[in-house]
Amino acid sequence: MFEISENNDEGAFRMIFERYSERLFNLIYRMTQHYEDSNDLLQEVFIRVYKNRQKCFRMKNFKGWVYTVALNIARDYIRLHKRRREQVLDEKRESIDGDDPLKNSEDAEIKRKILNALKKLNIKYRAVFTLRDIQGMSYQEISKALNIEEGTVKSRLNRARLRLARELEGNL
Repeated sequence: MFEISENNDEGAFRMIFERYSERLFNLIYRMTQHYEDSNDLLQEVFIRVYKNRQKCFRMKNFKGWVYTVALNIARDYIRLHKRRREQVLDEKRESIDGDDPLKNSEDAEIKRKILNALKKLNIKYRAVFTLRDIQGMSYQEISKALNIEEGTVKSRLNRARLRLARELEGNL
């Protein structure tokens, strides 16, 4: 962080990008369900990081801050595109094993059902579920990133899991 802030070192900025870009992209994609738009939103995250590079070296929790920025950008996108009903699944991200077409179609169908169920979750539950169960963040990290109590993280995660289970019950 210090190098980016004080020296405008592009190599340091590239290192930050390489360290966080994949996880942030996955977070944004899971929230928005739009592959192409997720790339644009990821760029917006790093534009904000670059614009705030003078503050970065003073941050005690850069990771929490950058996740919060990504979540806020994803939330804004979702609010702006809430009326849009058609959801595009990213075919490139599906891992298809060409050996068994029946298994592949079953796997794709299961993945589609899970993504649709996740999409139906309220954003506050989807965010916690994505950060914990997909991104693997700790309760404490999620608490800091979302600026909520750890107990709230746990209760939202529990509710998200229950709602997903109810939504998927009998569908898998």
